[in-house]
Formats: sequence, C-alpha cells, structure tokens
Amino acid sequence: MLRVCHDEDARAVHRPAGAEAARFPDLPASARERTALRLRSALADRLARLVLTGRLRACDPETAAEHFLALLTGPLEYRPDADPEAVAEAAVEVFLRAYGSG
Repeated sequence: MLRVCHDEDARAVHRPAGAEAARFPDLPASARERTALRLRSALADRLARLVLTGRLRACDPETAAEHFLALLTGPLEYRPDADPEAVAEAAVEVFLRAYGSG
C-alpha cells in the first residue's frame, strides 16, 4: 500500500493536478477523489471486515483508514529518504496498538 501511495506513478498524477489548480480549480479534488479517497474507501471496507471478525476493536472504519494512511504516508512527507519497509512496519505497529483487539 505504501508503494501505491508514494510511487512515481502516484506522484505523476498529483504533481500536474496541483500545478494546474489555478487554471482548473476542480482538478486537485478530482485527482484526490480518484486516488486517495478510493484507496481510503477500499481500506475502510477491509478494516470493517476485520472489526466484524474481531481482529480489530469496534471503531469507525473510515476514521481508522485515515489514521492508518496517515501513519503510512506521513513519515515520507518529512523524510523522503526513509526506508519504506521500516515506515510500514512502524505504521502497522502503532495502528495495532490503537485498533488491535488484543
């Protein structure tokens, strides 16, 4: 998931959308809707299933998905040279401490 959020293809979509925002004000929101919001929705669906099976504690899946994506992508905003595997492991560890069932 981290690779999907931060690979060159993802950046290639967002860069021009931001650059053209003055001429096309709806473009950044449209790009975000087609990428980040779809990803969040798919993740929220998966998290809801994990709640139903008892693997995660009861929570709002949309909020939990936002939290997980922030944990996953936030560090790379500040440290682009960070090791993606280490970032992913830390994100999962923190997320499970907050939302894990046991």
